[in-house]
Amino acid sequence: MGLTPISVLVFFALLIGISAIYNAYLLRGGRLAWSQVFIVFGMLSLVFSQVWVFFLPNWQLIPNFTVTDVLFLLGFVFLLLASTKLRLSLK
Repeated sequence: MGLTPISVLVFFALLIGISAIYNAYLLRGGRLAWSQVFIVFGMLSLVFSQVWVFFLPNWQLIPNFTVTDVLFLLGFVFLLLASTKLRLSLK
């Protein structure tokens, strides 16, 4: 397996996720940190939902739902959690 654009994308997504979680926990902390962590989890879930198609077969988790569908929906759930956490922490 060589260096492909998909593998570079996965590598950069992981680096962004690690740096954002590091920033949230060690530099800022508090209630705003959880919103940033949820944003990172949402972004990583959305990226991996698109990358999953190229690396692994399309597995069925639930009838009529594949792994990519579940990861895609989970990404939006994390983004929803991040926005509500951010709204509640700024009140």
